[in-house]
Amino acid sequence: MGFRTVIVLNNDQANEWENDPELGRKIFLAASMSQFSNDRDRARNMLPYGETIEQVHADTQTVAFLDGYGSKAVAHGFWHRGQTEEKKNLAMLKALADKLGYRVSKKPAKKD
Repeated sequence: MGFRTVIVLNNDQANEWENDPELGRKIFLAASMSQFSNDRDRARNMLPYGETIEQVHADTQTVAFLDGYGSKAVAHGFWHRGQTEEKKNLAMLKALADKLGYRVSKKPAKKD
């Protein structure tokens, strides 16, 4: 697999990015800037109505919090062929909890 780029665009400025013939180029420059320099302010200037959230390998799973017009990727993991959706989700929940200094434990089964 290749890589993926996650971009958030500001809908309040949709009239600008809708008619911008340079949108693809601006996304490329902003994504490249955020990946290679970690200079988010400069990357933001490259794409004035959006923000690059992350650029990672396509096998990466990400937990991100979206707010306002941006986001922060807070935990990462990798999926494996044959994993069930439940196992993938639990692995990501554990990665997030660990990053925040917590552990995840299953609730006891309800008794009938």
